[in-house]
Amino acid sequence: MRFPMRPFATLSLLALAAVAAGCASRAAPRVTWLGDGVFKSPTAQEAEAYCRNFGAPTRFLDAKGPGAPTGEVTYRCD
Repeated sequence: MRFPMRPFATLSLLALAAVAAGCASRAAPRVTWLGDGVFKSPTAQEAEAYCRNFGAPTRFLDAKGPGAPTGEVTYRCD
C-alpha cells in the first residue's frame, strides 16, 4: 500500500524545520533593561548587537576614554 505524496505538506514541514533550526542556532545577546531606555550587557559587542536589531546606534553611558568599553556596560540605543 502506497500513500499519496502531498507536496504542499512536505514543503511546509521542511520550511518549518528550517525556521526552527535557524532560530535555535543563533545566540541572542544578553540584555537587562534597567528602565528609562537604559540597558546593561556583559560586553560591548553584545550591546552593539542588540542595538543593531533596531538599526540604532549604541551610546555607552559612563564610558571612560575613547572606543568601546570593556567588561559590563550600560548603554542606550539612540
